[in-house]
Amino acid sequence: MSHDAEREGSETSHKQKDLMDLVKGNGPWQWLAFSVILVCNIPDGGYNMSLTFMAPNVDHWCARPPDSNISVKEWKETALPSNDTQCSRYGFNNISASSDLSFDNTSANTGTATCDSWEYDDSTYTSTIVSQWNLVCDREWLISVSNYMFIAGSLLSSTLFAYLTDKFGRKPLVCACNVLAIASGICCIFSNSFPMFAASRLLASAGVTGANQAAATLMVEIVSPKYRPPYTIGRSLAWHVGLLQLPLIAWWLKSWIWMEAVLILPSILLLSCWWLLPESPRWFIARGKTEDALKILSEAAKANGMEISGIKLEEKVAELKESTEDDPARVNVLQLFRPELRLRTLTLWYIWSATSFVYFGISYNTNELSGDPFVNFTAYALIEIPACVLAQSVIQYRGRRAPLAITMACAGATSLLVHLIPEEFGWLRTSVPLFGKFCITATFSILGLFTPEVFPTVLRSIGYGSASAISTFAAILAPFVRELEHAHHPVFPQIIFGMLSITGGGLALLLPETTDRSIPDTVKEASEIPRRRT
Repeated sequence: MSHDAEREGSETSHKQKDLMDLVKGNGPWQWLAFSVILVCNIPDGGYNMSLTFMAPNVDHWCARPPDSNISVKEWKETALPSNDTQCSRYGFNNISASSDLSFDNTSANTGTATCDSWEYDDSTYTSTIVSQWNLVCDREWLISVSNYMFIAGSLLSSTLFAYLTDKFGRKPLVCACNVLAIASGICCIFSNSFPMFAASRLLASAGVTGANQAAATLMVEIVSPKYRPPYTIGRSLAWHVGLLQLPLIAWWLKSWIWMEAVLILPSILLLSCWWLLPESPRWFIARGKTEDALKILSEAAKANGMEISGIKLEEKVAELKESTEDDPARVNVLQLFRPELRLRTLTLWYIWSATSFVYFGISYNTNELSGDPFVNFTAYALIEIPACVLAQSVIQYRGRRAPLAITMACAGATSLLVHLIPEEFGWLRTSVPLFGKFCITATFSILGLFTPEVFPTVLRSIGYGSASAISTFAAILAPFVRELEHAHHPVFPQIIFGMLSITGGGLALLLPETTDRSIPDTVKEASEIPRRRT
């Protein structure tokens, strides 16, 4: 009984004496840093789905001969086979001096020829990467390469850059990744070949994702526990600002080059203000740099109007430094598999994978609507905003574990139930998947805050980055599951989405509860977080 009482007292103390509470965990110092962190989120949201408008489905057909005065309508009616108007044409016998065509489309020996150049419908877009490098017909697969290069960039940031963030600090990586994003974005604009564009896109992805993840880790470490959900809502809204700017930019500019130019503007803005970010005092302490930590904390207290003695700060920093001395000096992903962290690492990897798999699976199945592409994209992006706001509002008062489990289970249930709805209830068959996307978006929002909270300071960015990297692999696999719909039965993908999500909801209950608790600075502190809210 005395042991329980001692543990309860320790936990109460742990909640009340978070490092940032000493200097006021929500004040002007945090607001200034947070304004810069918001700028980090905008380009990540924009780049994530930019290929939707840079490489859209554009009508195309074999190009007319140079200097020909034949109209497009006449060309399509007489020179293009009715069963393949986009990739082949009838063979020409000759082209007269007056540029009139002379051919016989009924002649057996004329046959058809593969297009060697194309014309594109420019009624919606004046320029796309499809028209720039003729990514059609037997080159259409290169669009997927561009997408996978972006994913590869995300993997690079979630692994290498996450390691560097824990090794060299949060602030330097925000700056370095941002410079990389700007340089590679400029290279995209001036690319003179598709390989150059794809390689630049990989580096741009690594830059914007790396800066965002480093900034997210920093935010968790400089804000008091009870203020983390509101700050996370702000980050989510900034990310969606980046997402929602895409249809507006595409509708207004209609050119992928100008879209790319606008997308790097927030990164250029960040270049002018990144120095306003502080370094994480927790990271300084974890790396044994107590003098630097005391300097940062003193500046925070002064900016927030808190009067605190230097002796009290020194005692708290010394206490934290002493507790971190037993932590691993080497920072690498293998440290996540220490006995104290192994279960939560594997659990979070599964949950991130299932969430990503289901999110993109539902998106691919529901985002294929007829009508205006700009309106459709905006509608599907807007539905994610209330999901993020509601999720963060709930977890502030109801904990992390239960809402995470419930949102995953609900997303899974919608996937399993959608094919049971009769065809005549079309509105319901559309609404249920949208509710599923609402739930799985809420899950992503919870994970974005929950994951950094369960890992110690020295491994926080690696823990968060590795989970994100695993989810990226799941995102790659999600489109291929749709092939099961054609090869077997339409219900197969939904069963897979449903079972993965429901299983993830059950596993979420194995995670510790971090609500209202100071984030752990050591492996020992992380292992002592209970599963129930105290």
